[in-house]
Amino acid sequence: MGTVDTKTTHSRWRAPIIIAAVVLALAAVGFFLAYGAWFGARGRAETSTVDIKSIGRRRWRPRIVIGLVVLAVAVGGFLTYGAVFGGDGSESAAFNTHKVGTATIRSTVTMSAAAESVDNAVLSFGIAGRVKSVDVTLGDEVKAGQQLASLESDDLENALASAEANLASARIRLQQIQNSASAADIANADKAVASAQAALDKASNDQQELLDGASDAELAAADEAVKSAESALATAQDNLRRLEDGASDAEVAAAQSNLDAAEASLSSAQAAEQAAIGNVADAKAALQGSAGVYCAQEGHLLELCAEFVVPMTPIQVNELSYSISPAADEEPSTELAWTANNLINANTTYKNAVDARDDAKVNVVAAQSALDAAQAALDDLIGPADPSDIATAQAGVTAAEQALTAARLAQDEVLRGATDSDIANAQGAVDSAQASLAAAIATRNDLLAGADQEDIDLQTQQVTLAELAVEKARQALEDATLTAPFDGTAAAVNVHVGDVVSPSVPAITILTPNALRVKLTLGETDLPAVEVGQTGLIIFDAIQDVAYPLRITSIGLAPDTQQGVVTYTALAELTRLDEGGEDVRPAPGMNGAAMVTTEEKANVLVVPSQAIRQRGGNSVVDVLVDGKLETRTIRTGNSDTTNTEVTSGLEAGDLVILPGSARTTDGESTPEAGEDLPGGIR
Repeated sequence: MGTVDTKTTHSRWRAPIIIAAVVLALAAVGFFLAYGAWFGARGRAETSTVDIKSIGRRRWRPRIVIGLVVLAVAVGGFLTYGAVFGGDGSESAAFNTHKVGTATIRSTVTMSAAAESVDNAVLSFGIAGRVKSVDVTLGDEVKAGQQLASLESDDLENALASAEANLASARIRLQQIQNSASAADIANADKAVASAQAALDKASNDQQELLDGASDAELAAADEAVKSAESALATAQDNLRRLEDGASDAEVAAAQSNLDAAEASLSSAQAAEQAAIGNVADAKAALQGSAGVYCAQEGHLLELCAEFVVPMTPIQVNELSYSISPAADEEPSTELAWTANNLINANTTYKNAVDARDDAKVNVVAAQSALDAAQAALDDLIGPADPSDIATAQAGVTAAEQALTAARLAQDEVLRGATDSDIANAQGAVDSAQASLAAAIATRNDLLAGADQEDIDLQTQQVTLAELAVEKARQALEDATLTAPFDGTAAAVNVHVGDVVSPSVPAITILTPNALRVKLTLGETDLPAVEVGQTGLIIFDAIQDVAYPLRITSIGLAPDTQQGVVTYTALAELTRLDEGGEDVRPAPGMNGAAMVTTEEKANVLVVPSQAIRQRGGNSVVDVLVDGKLETRTIRTGNSDTTNTEVTSGLEAGDLVILPGSARTTDGESTPEAGEDLPGGIR
């Protein structure tokens, strides 16, 4: 912008002219006043002389003086006015100007935007169940195919194994039908017929027994069951009473007697243990002494004596026994045989002493346990009953009462005999057994006669059904495990071990925080101008100081109408996600404002939009030419928030007038592309 002032040409002459004009006017007034005074004195001196002409001159002299004074004042005022307000005929105001230049014009569309992950998956189990494991935590990095969580699947695994077994059986059966029956197949069919016949016989016998009524043994058994239930109830009630009322003196005395006996038993066991320990030491010493005597004899076993161990191993004992047996290679001396035999006996004595010591230790432990039990029993009798024991006893009474009721009902049924329902059930069992026998006989007959095409087709269908059952079971087992569908991050973990979940429960959310895209919301008026491939910038509300570049990748044409407002959705990729550095990165869900450049013209002639005004349907600007204003009609093109393209009417370097006060600095300004963020997204 520059400032041009048309008064500066005469401003340096204003003060001298004003001073000169004032001095001239004062000099003229003084001169005429002095002149009038001089002539007035002279006239008074010559009053004696009467001159008609002089009288006429004296009469006009004051008028001339007044006229000259008025003239001098008028000339001074005129010169002063001209010096102060005059000029060379040009405009006398200071203007705010802008030099016309070239710049880049961008047409943009601003819209709301939100960041979202390129890949985002909300995972749920395919079946209902109880969570067995959760293998990731919030924020964990996961790889495609990695297990994330699982349900308890023992039943599912069993179901799959059963389905696979059924499939294998169906395939074998189909193979058998397609092939001729073997001797083994016929034998199995015969066994099936025999088994079905046995089942029919049992069902018929049960039916007949039901019709005949209960036997003496069944009546006695039912009566015994009632008596046993009554005894159990009495015992349970007695236990409950003893807990509620406390132990009697006799029970306490008996418990104390048991405790004393247990203490005596423990003391006896401990004394026996000490004696057994002493016996082990004595037996060890005797064994070592016998070994020394034996090893001192000529012909002893060198390996045995070279490194004697206590006790000797069974192999060493066998070798020593063989060395003194008649079958030995060399007949041993009497002394050698006698010392070897003593050594074997000493080894046996030591092992028996060790076993006795171990048994004594076991007896001490058992005696201590018996003492602890006796002490606990006495403490239970002396101390107050534990509430949990009373509750357990009450539950025992309730269970005994229920058992007695059940026994009496069973007894009543035995005494009452079979009901119509029992008879009907027995007849149903007989009918079912007869049907099974008929089916087994038919199967055997089919094997003997060979399979027809209908049988083959039917079994083929069974194989197909079994295959579907295996696939269903396998799919159910797979549905009990969640795996990552892609590399990403666990953004939400909504399940815990032990939770009971259903397929409608979102369990784990996986997304890609380092692979983002932008979801844009377009107004219906902006949709025609936006195309795939256009670029722009986005500033997120949470990261105001960074503008991230983006590029339109797709535009959805399905409208979304909310309260009469129609919008469309477009997607864009962030072309440089690291624009803000590693410490400042957008996250999924962040909102912001995006501006997309729909059209761009470089190096076009532009003027500030504020310099243009409308007059009579035309666009005009004021131009300063040689210090004078000139209004020009222009033709405009595209515009942005600051500048407007001029296609005709102006040239580069023209000074256009901008509204507002003049600025005190000179110069010019031409907008350059890329210096600032585009307007509307700051």
